[in-house]
Amino acid sequence: MLIIAILTGMVTGVLSGLLGIGGGAILVVSAVVFMGVGQHAAQAAALVAMIPTALVGVAKHHRNKMINYQVAPYLALGLVLGGMIGAYAANNISDTLLRKIFSVFFSLMSVQMFWTSYKQEKLAKAAERQSGRQRLKKGQNEN
Repeated sequence: MLIIAILTGMVTGVLSGLLGIGGGAILVVSAVVFMGVGQHAAQAAALVAMIPTALVGVAKHHRNKMINYQVAPYLALGLVLGGMIGAYAANNISDTLLRKIFSVFFSLMSVQMFWTSYKQEKLAKAAERQSGRQRLKKGQNEN
């Protein structure tokens, strides 16, 4: 199990860097599917595993002066309150129901992301066609 945990962490790190995601969802799925961990324990472990990553990220963004310290405390307060409510709710529902909620949430997010990228692609192609038409008109008017 130790080797699977280390490999899962490495793959999660690569995917996090590549895709710009926190990696918690990947860790939860990996812990449940590959390591046989229950949904509650997997989510708790993913939260704990994200602490070092978050600290490194904060330090790097602080050095690059990318943190808006006027907004960050309010976001943090909301996250702490929301995290407390979410943890309370998660601890009061079954492992099976929690897994279903987790799955539905990420499925909906995947569909939404796919749909948004599809619409953006269509808009970009339409803008490209429009730009081509405008160049054609401009070329015809110059003749």
